[in-house]
Amino acid sequence: MTASLIGAGDPPPFEKLNMGGKAALLLICDHASCAIPEALDNLGIAEETLRDHIGWDIGAAAVTRRLAQLLDAPALLAGYSRLLIDCNRPAAAPDLVPPLADGRPVPGNQNMSGADIAARREAFFEPYHAEIRAALEVFSAAGRIPILAAIHSFTPAMTSDDEARPWQVSICWDRDGRVALPMLAALKAEGLCVGENEPYGFDPLSDFAIPEYGLKRGLPHILVEIRNDQVRSDADIETWSERLAGQLTAAMNDPKAQRIEFF
Repeated sequence: MTASLIGAGDPPPFEKLNMGGKAALLLICDHASCAIPEALDNLGIAEETLRDHIGWDIGAAAVTRRLAQLLDAPALLAGYSRLLIDCNRPAAAPDLVPPLADGRPVPGNQNMSGADIAARREAFFEPYHAEIRAALEVFSAAGRIPILAAIHSFTPAMTSDDEARPWQVSICWDRDGRVALPMLAALKAEGLCVGENEPYGFDPLSDFAIPEYGLKRGLPHILVEIRNDQVRSDADIETWSERLAGQLTAAMNDPKAQRIEFF
């Protein structure tokens, strides 16, 4: 069934960059792509809608790729839209395969059977996460402790009727503040409007990668959410990439973020 979901002309389920990078850092981007395999016919959604924020985290992949270059760090990016299956959701999450997006039905996600969901998980979710685990094992085998950094973006407002979100960037964390707290302070010191666990906080049903690979393994970690109107142009992507590269470099040089620690 997996073979029928990803055809010969479709992209792979993940993109990996600079896997031999020297930095003690693994970059991940769970919502890097808005791609849908040809066999699933865009899930019945218009292409222009897929390319909006419901299909992916706008700008997040570009920032992740640039960070990999600036920091000489390995990076892994999910290859398909979160509308197929969300690579940052645990198996029990009700929106693992979302039936609605921005309150509108996703035609291709209606009346999904357990077997349908399992097939998508096998095709799109598991290969990406297997590659994350493999990358972390490479660090472990070398006796190195990486920072795990997840790059996301959020829309300035969910709908035209919703209140605008003021934060230019948000730092999301739970219990382990080794990377998060210094980064929050530094970004605020730049004069930015910085959120903390905004517009989303960590929740057992809304996050997978950081709880699974950061908190459970005791690795230092961070989840960065950039408001997507801040990362639309090449110049803005460069600005944010350089800014975050500086923050992540400081984190990698912090002795507190160079050890396994459970919270």
